[in-house]
Amino acid sequence: MRNDSGMTPKNKLLRIYRLFDEWAGEYNFACGEGCATCCTRSVTMTSLEGEVIRDYINGRPELLARLHNLPVDAPTPILTTNGFAAACFREEEIANGSTTWDMRPCVFLDHNRCPIYPVRSFMCRSFGSQVRCREDTAAVVSPLYLTLTTVIMQCIEHLDQGNPWGNMLSILHCQSLTGPQTDLLTKQLPRAEPIPGFFIPPGEADRLSDQIRTLMGLL
Repeated sequence: MRNDSGMTPKNKLLRIYRLFDEWAGEYNFACGEGCATCCTRSVTMTSLEGEVIRDYINGRPELLARLHNLPVDAPTPILTTNGFAAACFREEEIANGSTTWDMRPCVFLDHNRCPIYPVRSFMCRSFGSQVRCREDTAAVVSPLYLTLTTVIMQCIEHLDQGNPWGNMLSILHCQSLTGPQTDLLTKQLPRAEPIPGFFIPPGEADRLSDQIRTLMGLL
């Protein structure tokens, strides 16, 4: 197993993105350019992912102005991905999170195309479907793929533990602007947590063992 302990968190994140691209190539998706049904305002991410997006936008004046017009009312779940997993392991009752979904199109979409596609967050990368989606239909993915993407999301959060986690728009807003409103929003956001463990069905553990071993070597 490769030892990546000397890499920065940002380089580890980019490494995870590349690994996921390789692993996701094994699945057959119906998604393609111009397909934007899943591109909503319900994307959550870490501050680390936000830094990668912000660095990309800072070099593109045509996108920079959008950072100053981001909505500040983006809904964020109370629990992070690892926080949710930890609560499940403790067998705690978890509140309904339906109010954290905002199905309006992502503010970055431009004619159903994503101008920050090369640096999109992992949640955006993980969206996929084996059938063509419409607004009134759900995506179809294999259980193994869903488990893999959840594990990766937990690892990415672990890399950025202690820093703000939340809706993509809230994270970018906090990183790009200053002022009392932004400071208050930053304090209200949950913090990324370490991995408490993985929920992996017995039948999938062996099939994902290599990927999990590689990911754990990056943390």
